[in-house]
Amino acid sequence: MDRVLGWLLRQAEVTPSYHQERCLATKATGCRICAEVCPHEAIVVRRRVEIDPIDCTGCGICVTACPSQALTPRGAQAPSDVALRCSEIGGNAPSVICLARLTPTDLLRLSDAAGTVRLGRGACHDCRIGSAEVPERLEAAAAKAREIAHVLGRALRVDVEVTESLDVERYERTLSRREMLRGSTTGVKRVTASALAPLEKLAGIDEDDAARDRPALPPDWLDTLRLLAQADLDPGTLVPVRLPHVIDGCLLCPACTAACPTDAIQRRFEDDGSTTLWLEPQRCVGCDACEQVCPVDVVVMDAHVTWERLDQERTVLAARAGSGPSGTTAR
Repeated sequence: MDRVLGWLLRQAEVTPSYHQERCLATKATGCRICAEVCPHEAIVVRRRVEIDPIDCTGCGICVTACPSQALTPRGAQAPSDVALRCSEIGGNAPSVICLARLTPTDLLRLSDAAGTVRLGRGACHDCRIGSAEVPERLEAAAAKAREIAHVLGRALRVDVEVTESLDVERYERTLSRREMLRGSTTGVKRVTASALAPLEKLAGIDEDDAARDRPALPPDWLDTLRLLAQADLDPGTLVPVRLPHVIDGCLLCPACTAACPTDAIQRRFEDDGSTTLWLEPQRCVGCDACEQVCPVDVVVMDAHVTWERLDQERTVLAARAGSGPSGTTAR
């Protein structure tokens, strides 16, 4: 009986998954954003983030606010449909606990052939699950999704309805036995793939990263990279990401490498005595930690980044020859 009860509790658990290796609070940055935005005071930041499973409603506000994506929604992805409602309103449309949980790539996946997403929510200002901040968080996710869609040459329109019910049309017709059998097989494959995909996304670890014991990249960031990589972009295309560069005066100290939540910045000591600071662009989630902790303020985050720059395996941020005290930088 205890095993069954434990299983049921795990299925009902709505607290986000916490990835301590990506958490800026553990890297001496003073980050407390998740605790500050939580409308239910369910989060305490000490040496790590602690989430009270009783007070947490699963609204997802902390997830979308976390700059390093150390918090991710627990469980499967949002349903793949063109209409979605929050759990506080009725209707036959698929639902999620709260629309604040939706990421930009969730919205892209939800859009129909014309690029439209239809969302339904209740009155957020007095909601027992979310808060008055939910519409703002949802619009931020929609704005990011539109940026990605623009780069991909797609249209995206997110229609949000404040309503008591959201319904979608369901088409029914009589199927032959052959169609039913064929559909059942296809359905099983589709359900299996849908069930496994979120688990792979939540794991977020490839074999190389596991072998090197590097932090797993956030699922939404991996989805964004996949979408951009599949679009066959021109090298000069601006992409909606932020990357750091280093100006003159870098001390080549370990501050930025220690603060980086995804191990995107690395310091290398060469055999000739030189030191080099490297960036792996596709591991950078644009959290600003490196800029915040730099003791000489020489790290600058760029908002205008080309696909060519993001697609590089690694780039040099700063370098110092073995015999010289000054650093040279590259962008």
